[in-house]
Amino acid sequence: MFLVRFFSSEGMDLLPDAYLFRWPHFLYLGFCILAFFLLMKLPDHRRPMVRKTIVTVSCVLLLFFKYGGEAIFVSEWIRFGSAISSFSHPFWDWRTLISFQVCGVNNVLLPLVVWFNLKPLKDFVYPASILGGIAVLLYPVGVLFGDPLVLTFPMVRTLVVHFLLVFLPCYLIKIDEFRLESRYWYRAGIGCVLMIAWSMYGNLFVNPSANNMYLMKNPFAGGPVPILNLLPDGWHTIPMITLVFLGFLLVYRIAAGYERRFRPPRPSEQK
Repeated sequence: MFLVRFFSSEGMDLLPDAYLFRWPHFLYLGFCILAFFLLMKLPDHRRPMVRKTIVTVSCVLLLFFKYGGEAIFVSEWIRFGSAISSFSHPFWDWRTLISFQVCGVNNVLLPLVVWFNLKPLKDFVYPASILGGIAVLLYPVGVLFGDPLVLTFPMVRTLVVHFLLVFLPCYLIKIDEFRLESRYWYRAGIGCVLMIAWSMYGNLFVNPSANNMYLMKNPFAGGPVPILNLLPDGWHTIPMITLVFLGFLLVYRIAAGYERRFRPPRPSEQK
């Protein structure tokens, strides 16, 4: 019975925002901060095998949780139709492969970019993964759902994935595998435009009732976030896009400050 409940999406539609800024949320934040600190500090990062192990395990976990969750959702659809939750879906569904949300897209792209060393994509995927992960850590709507004391695979999945979206790019910067250089800002800009276009394709043509990247409806309406909770649908995209821009700018500034303090000057690894 425990395993049946653990490998189930039951409850994912329940109380998606009930734990905002309450003890389960702060416990989640505290765990992520502690795990981030320990993984950055304790291992001997000078050893190539340690670095390779941390990166490989992180990439494998990202893909394992992504497609492990999809296996559950597809199996529920086959067995019960859509009776379990709104996350259940057939195999021939876009969600089986990749989502229309920035976190879901980077859940797949980040490991591929790391493993295949796709340098031009790093300037978008790395900072976008960090921002997407932090946004969910700070505003975990749909992450801490149902009963927060009852862990299920889908809940563990989303908790771990969003943590790794923040941790892995930061770790790659720490070990000097990648440097976020401001002269390649246009790559991040192109990535953002393509991501918005992809999400709008999902909103308009795949599932007209969807709200991918919150482009169609204001997710903060009536919620605890001042100003944003008062904006009508459509107008809410203006401050959201502004916040995303400021988020990218902040990531670039922090990365540049880290480079100046801890890294000697060297030619860029990207040509």
